[in-house]
Amino acid sequence: MMEENSSQPLAVGEVAPEIKEQLNCKRQLCKAMRELPPCPPEEFRAAIAKIRAEYDASAAPPPEYAELLDKDFAEAVKQAESRVEEMEIRQLNFNKLQTELQRLLADDLLIKSDLDKFDAECIKLLGEIPAEFSAASAPQRERIAAEEAVKEAETAKAETMMEELKTLTAAENVNALRERKSVIDAEFKTLTHLPQPVQKRFREVSSKASQKISQFFEELDLARWESYTLKQDICSKIEAMNSAESPDYAKMARELQELRDKWKQLGPVPKEKTEEINARYLECTRQLQRKVDEFFTNRRKERKQAVIDKQALIAEAEKISTSTEWNVTAAAFKALQAKWATIPRAGSDENALYQQFRAAADTFFNARSAYFAERDKRIALIVERKEALIAEAEALTQSDLRRARQLREDFRNAGNAGKFENALFERLKAALDKFFNERRAAFSEKENESRTLIAELEQLTADPAANLARSREIKARLQELDSRETAAAAKKAVDSFDNALKETRKQETRAKGDLGREVAREISAAAAKLLNGEKFEFNAPAAAEMFPKLSSASKLIAAVLAGDAKALDKLNRQLAAAQAEHDRICSELEKLSGAQAAEGDNLAAALEAAIMGNFAKAEAKAAAQAVDPNKLASEYLNAGLLLPDELEASFARFDAAMSNL
Repeated sequence: MMEENSSQPLAVGEVAPEIKEQLNCKRQLCKAMRELPPCPPEEFRAAIAKIRAEYDASAAPPPEYAELLDKDFAEAVKQAESRVEEMEIRQLNFNKLQTELQRLLADDLLIKSDLDKFDAECIKLLGEIPAEFSAASAPQRERIAAEEAVKEAETAKAETMMEELKTLTAAENVNALRERKSVIDAEFKTLTHLPQPVQKRFREVSSKASQKISQFFEELDLARWESYTLKQDICSKIEAMNSAESPDYAKMARELQELRDKWKQLGPVPKEKTEEINARYLECTRQLQRKVDEFFTNRRKERKQAVIDKQALIAEAEKISTSTEWNVTAAAFKALQAKWATIPRAGSDENALYQQFRAAADTFFNARSAYFAERDKRIALIVERKEALIAEAEALTQSDLRRARQLREDFRNAGNAGKFENALFERLKAALDKFFNERRAAFSEKENESRTLIAELEQLTADPAANLARSREIKARLQELDSRETAAAAKKAVDSFDNALKETRKQETRAKGDLGREVAREISAAAAKLLNGEKFEFNAPAAAEMFPKLSSASKLIAAVLAGDAKALDKLNRQLAAAQAEHDRICSELEKLSGAQAAEGDNLAAALEAAIMGNFAKAEAKAAAQAVDPNKLASEYLNAGLLLPDELEASFARFDAAMSNL
């Protein structure tokens, strides 16, 4: 007999919930493909492949929806692939520009126009100047800007000085020009960032001023006074060097020789000033020369002693360079280095001495670095192995008892992790303690819960049909708990409930099967009378509503009797369709009965399974079949109406096939 159809029919135009779910899944994947967030191209392509795989693996909706969804998804994929191509092009341009920027920043002759050209290329290829490019070039830009600012400031100052020189040159006061020109010339020498054109113009202006001064002294025969002035300047410079607070005598020695050469090149001074300037010059030069000579004498002595002291340090460094007392020797080398820094330079021997000292230090520190690198590498491997064991301990499940017991031994065998050992052991201990504590608690909870569920299932056995849903929940939960202590009691309670349920279903099956056949026969007889042209009053059996196709046929019979000609056509079509359906189901059952007669249940059991909707499948796992006889039996219940002879023949054929299953 057929299973009762408990689902409500769909309204016209309404989409089944499962189809809605399929459509929603596909649409969400289309949306996810369109809204993929920006990321590196490799990650973006991986995200496309993942969504495409999810789309392909998701359940396919009916064809009328699938074509549009597939088209929409293909367009989303195309857009995503277009985006990743744009990302890759942008990445290539970015890498190219990054390389170019590195080349520019490494150029000591980098100027502002080079950076401006690079910025224009960034905007052309990327549409913007990346923040990291701006940050990388910021120091160079600041340097260039600072140099430009200095250049502009010095240019402005030079322009002011040139205007002053021009004004003084145009004026009649040559003495003022001569006095101010020397100051301006000295100030000009301090301007080191002037452009060449500005320097050239200044030299031209200064040259015109010098020409006017020279012309003035020539006309007034004051050339000697010019020489006197210059010699005064030389004496002033030498006297300033004599009174310097932090004298650099090596530099002063060179400058003194330059001033002596300049003095010799100058012409005579006025007679009344000869004795005065010569005496001043001799005094200041002799005074500075004595200081210079004393400086070089002391420096030669100092350098000789420095050579002796540094050779002693080298001998000490070479002596301890092969030591393996790493910490003590490292401290000793640092002390030697500090002492070396306090000893003055050894002149021309300095570099050779330092190389000897550095070679001894390098011998020790290289060996020390190699030792600690090897030790750190070894400890790092041990830490890595122990981290893996800890991670494994933290991920243990209740089924991993044997592995949990082995982890401590594996941890000890991994070796000592140095300063990390204690912390790593505490982490392993905490993970294993957590595992065993949870295991003990879980076993206790599972046993208590199992006993409670067994007691409840025993009570449900009094009315198994009414408590079927709850019994399934209890069985599933008992299987999940899988408590060893309660396994026997659980099996006994389940078997007791299943046996009670089988007996109840057998009684329901017999009653419903008989009712279905009675309804089918009554409606079949009415259909035969109708087709024979008889007129009669027809009332459909009340139980027909339990069988949808029989109910539909009874309604058509009533409609035909009421004069509806179209209803007769529909009834004939239903009879033809029902005949085909009965034949199909019986043929399938006959094939199965021939292959499985030795294994099948009896007819009553098959009908019971059909009427029950295979409710007991969680309790009894049947072998997988290409065609399910229970499903065919369920379909047979709603195969439709046949005329009496065909109906009885179908019943006989169905019963014969089912009896062998």
